[in-house]
Amino acid sequence: MPDMFKKIAGLFRGKPALVKGAGKLAEGQSKVVTFGDVLAGTATQVMFSRLNGELMAIDAICPHQGVLMDDGALAEGKYVRCPLHLYHFNPKTGAERSAQCRGARSFKVREVGDDADIWL
Repeated sequence: MPDMFKKIAGLFRGKPALVKGAGKLAEGQSKVVTFGDVLAGTATQVMFSRLNGELMAIDAICPHQGVLMDDGALAEGKYVRCPLHLYHFNPKTGAERSAQCRGARSFKVREVGDDADIWL
């Protein structure tokens, strides 16, 4: 996509949400961050992960049966894992390793010092 079209498309993505301290996430680790109210049903739960120095984010809810994925150390050092059926998700793309489960949604993330912007 030409640069001009990327810039124009960016105008329609909305404002990012600022996540304080997300840039401090250690290599090989993941952490759930909740936006909104879980009890009211308005929450978006996002799994931030750092792999190969890059901060990335996918939906923290497994698309198979709606279970919150494990945070902490990445499984096998490179996957976000669902604790129910042990599905493994690529923390950058959200693709499930074995393709037995549909992929999780991925989000655009931009590090800003020790913080991060995320487009939900």
